[in-house]
Amino acid sequence: MNTNKQERTERLLLSGSDYFQLLLDAHHRQHGLQGNIGRFAIELKGRLNACQLEKTINNDPIFCWLHSLRLKKQWPFQLPQWIQIQFTDPIRIKIFEAPQQENCIPQELFKFDIQPHFDPPFQLNLIYLEQDQTILLFTWNHILMDSQGAEILVRYLGNAIGDKPIQLLASKNTQLSITEQLKQTQKTRNFIFFEKKSIFISSLEKLDSKGINNYHSLCFSEIETAQIIANCRRAGARFGRSPFLLAACMHSFSDLLKRKGRTNTTLWVPVPQNNRKKGACGPLVGNHLSFLFYRLFPQHLETMQKTVDVIEQQMIDQMRKDIPASFSIMMDLLLRLPLWLYGKIVKSPTKGTLASFFFSDTGKTLEDFNVFCGLPVSNAIHYPPNSSHPGFTIIFMNFQKKLQVIMAYTEATVNKEDISWFESSLRKNLFG
Repeated sequence: MNTNKQERTERLLLSGSDYFQLLLDAHHRQHGLQGNIGRFAIELKGRLNACQLEKTINNDPIFCWLHSLRLKKQWPFQLPQWIQIQFTDPIRIKIFEAPQQENCIPQELFKFDIQPHFDPPFQLNLIYLEQDQTILLFTWNHILMDSQGAEILVRYLGNAIGDKPIQLLASKNTQLSITEQLKQTQKTRNFIFFEKKSIFISSLEKLDSKGINNYHSLCFSEIETAQIIANCRRAGARFGRSPFLLAACMHSFSDLLKRKGRTNTTLWVPVPQNNRKKGACGPLVGNHLSFLFYRLFPQHLETMQKTVDVIEQQMIDQMRKDIPASFSIMMDLLLRLPLWLYGKIVKSPTKGTLASFFFSDTGKTLEDFNVFCGLPVSNAIHYPPNSSHPGFTIIFMNFQKKLQVIMAYTEATVNKEDISWFESSLRKNLFG
């Protein structure tokens, strides 16, 4: 990795986007069984050499530096930061043999938690499957990096980056005056408090029982993927596939709410936007995300084409008003606040709650991911943290020209019958 040694500092300040992930980490721990934990799994044809991989990691200064970071306990009005600790124990990769008839990731690995103040911020596991196959599972706390950062790090480990230079940390931005920061913050709040009204979030039923995330995946063939993209155009999508995919999910989620007795609901959906330069390999560390926000009223869900039109118009309006940039500025401004006060401010538009539905489209970043440590890659999947308890998360991603979907949910609020019903509804909306 071509990085400057000076970038690997003993102290690393969190960004506003990182601090928001810390808030989500605290929220997940309050309402669930683990923090804001992401997982990225790659499936390989062949048996990956665990000893060689461990040796590679322990000889790599970037992996050793990341492994040594711990989140510093924050005093009020002090900037939150990672600090480097001294450790002598080598980084270990835990190995699992999948039981016969269970060619998948062991359930216990989905229960694994990472406490950012005490634990290394990531862990690697190898799962050996039947028929000479391997799964490499990278688990990390989302405060450290976002999903694309995890992709870059894992691909770098497997010599799957090529000759692209990798940027470890973000460049320092020009600091705006406090007056300008306050102005941009007010712009964001004015947008969120549309017509001076609080946002009423369509929520799945809240139950007291806590549970781990469950995951349900869909994988479309190349022919099916091409058909979905053709349907995007037929529905009038002018700005790529994401508005169409979001519209399909919103129709299915709205129908799921009706199925569970919640009618005439308004959907509020935050959708992350990647702030990296297109095609860039980095920054690796940190969450380089802002958000677009969509309000969908019942009348917007009459037809797929109408929903796509509404989503695209709201997207255009927000881009013209520079809402994603203003939101990022607001997040940076709030960095010094104690987490409890920060949470009250962030959640104030939604009366102390977080959105039940979370959508993301990671795009085609895995299209060319074919080899890892010399072994063919047969699949690569993100298992996201669930956005909010009770929550429902759906992620679209491409792998080698095939569209994939991962749904994250807890059985306390959505059962397997609901998931099966949602899948059928989603397929109908995607294929017409």
